Amino acid sequence: MIQRRTLLAAALATPVLSAPLLSTPLLSTGGRSARAAEWPKAGPIRLVVASGAGGNADVVARIVAAELEPRIGQRILVENLAQASGMQATEAVSEAEPDGYTLLVGTSSQLVHNIALFEPLPVDIKQTLRGVAMMNEVPMILCINTEDPAETLEDMIARMQADPDAFQYGSGPTGTTTHITGALFLSRIGTDIVHVPYPKSGEAMRDLIAGQLSFVFNPSLTAVVQVRDGAVRPLGVSAPERLEAVPEIPTISEAGLPDFVSQTWNSIAAPSGTPDEIVSALNREVNAVVQSDAIRSRLKDLGSIVPAAMTPAEVDAYYGRQRDIWIPVVRGTGAQRS
Repeated sequence: MIQRRTLLAAALATPVLSAPLLSTPLLSTGGRSARAAEWPKAGPIRLVVASGAGGNADVVARIVAAELEPRIGQRILVENLAQASGMQATEAVSEAEPDGYTLLVGTSSQLVHNIALFEPLPVDIKQTLRGVAMMNEVPMILCINTEDPAETLEDMIARMQADPDAFQYGSGPTGTTTHITGALFLSRIGTDIVHVPYPKSGEAMRDLIAGQLSFVFNPSLTAVVQVRDGAVRPLGVSAPERLEAVPEIPTISEAGLPDFVSQTWNSIAAPSGTPDEIVSALNREVNAVVQSDAIRSRLKDLGSIVPAAMTPAEVDAYYGRQRDIWIPVVRGTGAQRS
């Protein structure tokens, strides 16, 4: 039931194209390229998601794509490439023709953590991709089994510090935000327990519910469903403030670990050579969708945060700040992929 409801959130009805193409050309005369002037008339747009169906990024991609299609008058094909912590998706978009027809749903895992995880890095992400638009931010909810005796986060921390060998936590693939948040948490409380990575964070939640794991930091956008259904018990959310969707859950800072903030985010990125005119048009349309009352409300109800609209330059600056903060943290965990 829980998995079906989570997948239902992702499997949105296939949108029907009803609006005409953009009425004004992106370039008036003699622009950077004929393709830029004609975009988006050449065919479907691939929106590549670097995680599996039903996950955080996939849900958001499908919500936004459904609203974006009629605005630009072009079909958007959401494609899931989850292999290698999302590196396959990152490579595919980095090497795609920079014509506005192949885009990446870029998250902290692909655009930040992987820079620290892969040696060597298959592509220079900082150089091969550029920011297009920001969609939302997604903190983690610290979930435990409903039968766990811990009543508060402080109770759980005390038990782990006393007997770390009795605990284990699960996450999505190594280096994803679900893993890094758990590693940061253990570092902050000064203990170490067994880490069990899964191909998808939803699989870790399944084993948590079955009593096979001690805790999981799961993205709020998917964890909210399990919390509301009573399938797991939340001890805190790794956000700067309580979430509107689940205001009863304290922040981890409130619960006893000051200044603990860790969240992923969903943005749209494009190959670095994509013309400014196309990037600006995409940015304008995505911002219009995400900042609309209906979609803002929907994303917030799913347990995420919708920041103010950003320009492409502001998205790139956001990537830069996130890298400055989190690359040292990821390297500090010792996690590595090849």
